[in-house]
Amino acid sequence: MLICVRMRNKVGAGLGNFNFCNMKRLYFILVLSILSLTNCTTASRPPVIFGELTAADLEKAEPYVWRELLKEYFLCTCIAEGFNDEDDMSQAVYFDILRYSPMAFEEVRDYAKKFVETIEPSPIEDFGNKRAITLSCIDKYKSKELEKFIENMDKYMY
Repeated sequence: MLICVRMRNKVGAGLGNFNFCNMKRLYFILVLSILSLTNCTTASRPPVIFGELTAADLEKAEPYVWRELLKEYFLCTCIAEGFNDEDDMSQAVYFDILRYSPMAFEEVRDYAKKFVETIEPSPIEDFGNKRAITLSCIDKYKSKELEKFIENMDKYMY
């Protein structure tokens, strides 16, 4: 259980009350940020930016481009599953442009659903047992585990 304690700052009168809960929240956010940054790696390939791809680019795209876009589909599905968003059409756009059979999309969707189910509520009481869905989905998106899973989807690529 998180216990919040307020103390009067005796050194600086202008600082008012100091809230230890705020400090713990900031520490938690800092730790999550550092963990997120440790997953960053320098890529030897140019980045794949969906909005900048033309039909001609897609026609001559290398397999890594399709994999990156399928990873984006995972992220999109993961977030939509976490927030029960049925109005977003983003998944349909990926389905229309990617060169994967429907089996690949089904496997990625199932993988995303199972992952979202494993996201635990925050142990910090002040967060009201809410889950860090977007943060968890982004971390999974950057993981080596997802990269390996996506590479296995090459069997469904045409």
